[in-house]
Amino acid sequence: MAARIDLTLRIILANPPSGVVFAKHDAKSRPIDPVRAADGDLSFDIPITLTPTPEGPRPGGGFVRADSRGRFVYIASGQAAGDVQAPGQRRIKIYLRDLPPGVIAGDILQATIAGRAKDGGAAFATVPLLSGWSRVRP
Repeated sequence: MAARIDLTLRIILANPPSGVVFAKHDAKSRPIDPVRAADGDLSFDIPITLTPTPEGPRPGGGFVRADSRGRFVYIASGQAAGDVQAPGQRRIKIYLRDLPPGVIAGDILQATIAGRAKDGGAAFATVPLLSGWSRVRP
């Protein structure tokens, strides 16, 4: 069986609400690298490891979590992103499905999600990809 593959997921939040703080969440729910949204999109790079299994590559690492539906990462906003002045908190759950085959160590896989919910606030809950995972070079 092939060795583990270390790579980066680049998650683009399209059109997040200005002024809201977002951060990637590690597996212990700690906000990492918080950034306040201004005009434009936000980008988060999340290191993961793909481990070969008979069922296919299994994502893991310090940011990856799992539930009965699969493995995923969180992007948090507001208080959950470390902004103690925010009126609330939300988390975006991004499932790590349909990663492209043939990735190699050091690859960057990029996908875009909506950064804004229907209520105009930060996106939250399970958010579908606006674009599938694509390989970009470092």
